[in-house]
Amino acid sequence: MSDFPDLQVKEISRQALDEDAPAAARTLLAFWHDHAQSGILPTRDVFCPAKLTPWIDDLSIYEYKPDKNDFQILLEGENIIAITGEDWRGAFAREIDCHFSTSLHAAMSMARVTCAPQIHHLLVFQKDWQEAVRLLLPILLQKPGREDALQVFLAIFPLPQTIL
Repeated sequence: MSDFPDLQVKEISRQALDEDAPAAARTLLAFWHDHAQSGILPTRDVFCPAKLTPWIDDLSIYEYKPDKNDFQILLEGENIIAITGEDWRGAFAREIDCHFSTSLHAAMSMARVTCAPQIHHLLVFQKDWQEAVRLLLPILLQKPGREDALQVFLAIFPLPQTIL
């Protein structure tokens, strides 16, 4: 049964993954927790393509741009493009919010401020009949000799459709 009786609501925040969450979402979240230590974010050294192979197509990478107080999409995962039918590389979270009437920027800001993953049950913005689990995972990109950058890895895992 859908959690979305009112289609105006597109994102429902969760404290933890629901029991029916896809296994890939569970293992990715566990991977993040395994590499987070006492409020210190996992780094891109750990969140590198070689170690993210099971989820690489399910991830988009956003980088926080302090001068804009926004998150820019650097990489859009192939499965996310397939689910949404769109590629937003180069765009900012606030642009997505304006286009779809969502709160992605606020959710990413929460991940940035709390240094904790954000979990959402959502309707895929482009397909309001498709439900999914979204993870927002804050990651630290260390830049020797320069200021470190905060990135947020966004992962979307579709939920099986229920036929009524």
